[in-house]
Amino acid sequence: MNLEESFSQEPINPGHYLELMDRLHVVLSTINDHIFYHPLTMQEADIATLVEQAMEKLADAYQLVGNKEQPNE
Repeated sequence: MNLEESFSQEPINPGHYLELMDRLHVVLSTINDHIFYHPLTMQEADIATLVEQAMEKLADAYQLVGNKEQPNE
C-alpha cells in the first residue's frame, strides 16, 4: 500500500475540516510574516509575485475547506 492509498482509506470526521483550516491559517500567517514582508521579496517583483500567488492559492484552499465543512448535526 502506498502513501496515497493509506490516506484515502482514513475516514473523514468533522474535526478534520477545522484542523486543516487551522493548519492553512498557520502557514498563511507564517508566509505573510516571514516571507512576503522579507526585504528581498519586497524588492524583487518576480519573487513577490510568486509568493503572492502561493498565498492566494492557500487562501483559496482555506475557503474551499470551509465551504466543504459538514454542519454538525
